[in-house]
Amino acid sequence: YTDKGYFALVLSGNREKLDFEELAGMLGCRKVRLASPKEVKTITGYDIGSIPMLGIELPYILDKRLFNHDFVYGGTGQATSTLKIEPSALKKLNHVVAMID
Repeated sequence: YTDKGYFALVLSGNREKLDFEELAGMLGCRKVRLASPKEVKTITGYDIGSIPMLGIELPYILDKRLFNHDFVYGGTGQATSTLKIEPSALKKLNHVVAMID
């Protein structure tokens, strides 16, 4: 969540932490924080742990580290399924507004 609204954030599993101040500067926001589980459910319609990597009507932020891999794995919208996808497809199929280092 930012003072400009909500964003979908797709991060690499090997990222240790996220620099919220850097992200705020990149997005031109004063404040950035993770949405609460209740906010996530309200905005996306999905529970934490089941959020799809594609098709959410939000601007996306992608982790550049995803592009170090031929494929990445993540949410499909169903808790019992995992999506295998090329990082370039994530960029192509979502409305990506920023990429973080």
